[in-house]
This record gives sequence, C-alpha cells and structure tokens, in this order.
Amino acid sequence: MDQIKTVSLIETPFDLKDREVMCYPYFITAIQVAMPRPFLKPRLAYTVVTTYLVKGIPARANMFPGTTEIEIGNTALVPSLLSREEATKKARKLALKWAMYKFHLFRTPKIDIVKVEEAYKAFFFAEINKERILVDSVKGLEDVKLTKK
Repeated sequence: MDQIKTVSLIETPFDLKDREVMCYPYFITAIQVAMPRPFLKPRLAYTVVTTYLVKGIPARANMFPGTTEIEIGNTALVPSLLSREEATKKARKLALKWAMYKFHLFRTPKIDIVKVEEAYKAFFFAEINKERILVDSVKGLEDVKLTKK
C-alpha cells in the first residue's frame, strides 16, 4: 500500500498536478568560509552546496533554493543512499576546495554550516515529438536533446 508522506520539494515553475512525478533526494547546505588574514579580520565568503543523496555527488549552487511542502506517495520517492553526515562531509570538502581555488589561500579556513535542508527535486514525464521524455522540474527542457539520430 502506498503511504502518503509530506516532503520539501524544490520550487518549480511547472504545474505538477496530475503528472507522473519522481522525486530525487538532495541535501542542501549553506556554508560560511572564514579565511584568516594577517593583521586583519578574517575574510568571509558564502557558498551553497547541493549533494545528490543517491550518487553522493556534491555541486556548488548559485543560491539556497526555495522549497514548498507537498504530499506524495512513498513509491514516487527515490530512497537516499547517503546519510546526512556523509553529505555534510562532502559539502565541507567541496567548500574547502572552492575557497582554496577561488581565493588562493595558504592557510586552512574555518568552515561553518549556516543552514541545511533535505529536499527533493521532481522529474516528470512529457511527450514531445511523439517521444516520452523525462523532464527536470527545475531546469526544464534545456538539457534535453529533441532531435533524433
């Protein structure tokens, strides 16, 4: 029996009502990086890292996305294979790599987690050119190739 669960969904411009939806788990982390400087206050930089909880891939994001609460069946949710602790560790590591590259640091910065949220990203099926394709609800069709080979 399919149980209904309330989850956070990354906001989308698409209307997902009456669509066949699959939701993939992400762990979103807002990070503050304090970089030490001699004789000055530390330089502060902020970044957001989203970690895909199925494959464990972290990626920097432009901003902390907005989310909405939805009720969805358990069968539409892809189970996560990575724990929150592992996702936080990967996000910290990526933030450190980004800071070392971006600011050419010679000393290890202090990395603080400012905000975290576990959210889902929805994908749905659409029919285009008589083909059934899977559409990302955040990016839309920009990554989908619509031409046949």
